Amino acid sequence: MFTLIARARKDAKALQYINERNYGGFLRVESLGGGRTAEEVMDNLGKILKSPYIPVLLLGEKEKGLMDGLLPAFWEDGKPFYARLLRTKRVRNMRVDELYAHIEEIKARFRLGIEWRKAYTLNPENPFGIEINPDYDIYLALGEGFRRAMKEILDVGLGENPLVLRKRMNQEVYFSGPNRVAEVSKKLGSPTEVLWKCPCVEDVPLDSILSENWDYVEAFARASKAFLEGFKGHSIIVPWSGGKDSTAALVLAKEVFRKATAVYVRMEYEMPLTDEYVEKLAKKLGIELVRVDVPMPIERYGLPTHSNRWCTRKKVEALYSVASWFENPVLVVGDRDGESIRRRLKPPVVERKTPLGVFREVMPVKFWSGMMVQLFLLSRGVELHPLYYEGFYRLGCTICPSLAQWEFKLLERRRLEPSPHSKSD
Repeated sequence: MFTLIARARKDAKALQYINERNYGGFLRVESLGGGRTAEEVMDNLGKILKSPYIPVLLLGEKEKGLMDGLLPAFWEDGKPFYARLLRTKRVRNMRVDELYAHIEEIKARFRLGIEWRKAYTLNPENPFGIEINPDYDIYLALGEGFRRAMKEILDVGLGENPLVLRKRMNQEVYFSGPNRVAEVSKKLGSPTEVLWKCPCVEDVPLDSILSENWDYVEAFARASKAFLEGFKGHSIIVPWSGGKDSTAALVLAKEVFRKATAVYVRMEYEMPLTDEYVEKLAKKLGIELVRVDVPMPIERYGLPTHSNRWCTRKKVEALYSVASWFENPVLVVGDRDGESIRRRLKPPVVERKTPLGVFREVMPVKFWSGMMVQLFLLSRGVELHPLYYEGFYRLGCTICPSLAQWEFKLLERRRLEPSPHSKSD
């Protein structure tokens, strides 16, 4: 979660309008009190920086001298931060939609920006030059199985622990060490296609990536836990699929609340190894696990499609049915901005009106990248679901309409019966 910082109260008011309109008011907005020199505002800044939220300083072009005087305090604070001078004299002079676009781009910088220091190091200044787009994501292609699948299926060689920039339409750019080594299209409904490749691979030790990013990831974890603190006193329910994002949400919830209940809605055509992963990790974490088995009668409804995702409706109904057992429930979900435009445009807290009542969903990893989620879990001694080490970016059902040809091939490699969807791919 972020704190947006402006110089004067009127500038903060412009930011607060966007906060209420686009983020449900769940970002923090602060004013430096209107002073024009670093000396005049330093006390206010010191109080603001005590918050665990990640600071973002936004000033007008006429306030460059003030920004220069404040930057040492941000560096001394030690948290990740970003500072930007806008093209207008003051923050409040900028059009609302343009100011919102700045905030979205800055948020994306925090999860996408990289510096190369013998390992991929998160840095919103982005000296590595990763393409910044609010709808992109980055993750690490972990595991020998992932690399072997890339080589055997696509003839693309990768070093250990490559970085992947995932763009729109499932188009991915692979980095091996400091080198761009391939671009691959995994577009739904189309054959997987290698757009270009380069035999310039380099190994990157995972221990180095973890150590380089420890402070950064911990800072975001503290911010997310401070956000969750606002929901103490509720019954905490974590919808847990076994995927990395819901697992990170579960670990955060466990670190914040005295008690959290994980709900595993087990669909009939669940991905392989998910049952084993969920049961084993639940015991390791010592959390209460509720499992609900949901049949998927495809003989009655047909295969799920993008226009008829009856499977999702059944899954959500089962989840809300369990949540209704609890008094004053809050659902801690693993939605992230980098997954889709639809999820990015949601505020970090939403209320769902259902026949069983109104349920509040909160999203503590909304502003994280896939890489940040991976590193957070590994830093906690939590291994990822085994399928991530075989080449999967996301997990769902084996008959999910959102599976691409790449994922069908990965399933076939595990000697599963090919899904009927694969014939159309």
